[in-house]
Amino acid sequence: MRHISIVCLALSLLAACVPISVSTLSPATQAPPSPTLAPLPTDTVVPTLTSIPEPTPAPSDSLGTIGLDFVALLCNADWMNGAVHLLPCPNPNADLSGGDARVLDALSEGLPANTPILQMIPNANALFLRYPSFTVKAGDRFRTTLLCHTAAPCDVEFALGYYDANHKYRDSFMVWDYKAGDPPIDVDLDLSPLAGQSLDFVLTLRLSHSIQSPDEDNGLWIAPHIYRPLP
Repeated sequence: MRHISIVCLALSLLAACVPISVSTLSPATQAPPSPTLAPLPTDTVVPTLTSIPEPTPAPSDSLGTIGLDFVALLCNADWMNGAVHLLPCPNPNADLSGGDARVLDALSEGLPANTPILQMIPNANALFLRYPSFTVKAGDRFRTTLLCHTAAPCDVEFALGYYDANHKYRDSFMVWDYKAGDPPIDVDLDLSPLAGQSLDFVLTLRLSHSIQSPDEDNGLWIAPHIYRPLP
């Protein structure tokens, strides 16, 4: 049943979308936490939601486009681990002890071919992916499905944050907790309250406990994107 719900979501997304249309901007030069700041404290208390928002699927006859594809732009993001900036999309043989993010093969995960899957492996307290600036419009929606890669012990926190035009970091705009054995979390978040703002969105994966193994504590974002309905 777990894979069925993910497959349905992925197929609906692929059927409703047209090629990506995003602004091509140079990577942000100021990506807080600044290297001059101390690393994020491990005991930071992050507010969590008491419930996961119910998805609001678009009507079956609606058409739209992908405004921002978080998987396609993975190598354009600023990768951070606390105050440390990491090399985006490093060579697999490089030192990945600071954390890693990668695109997984959909077929190996039991999903339809070409389903975009982003895996984040913190290897520390947290991993942050800051994306190039994106101007939100009314009706835009952030959509994805969240789960862990394996059935091994997994206790993580997914979060969507952003930097505003003044470079102020809104850390936990939305937060979703996930533990091994939980059902996948379907996210369909209305971004209309942010309409008109140029924002650098940040995907975050935090560990909810002391790390035991990077093969256990990692999270999957299935088809993470901002959906934009046509006028």
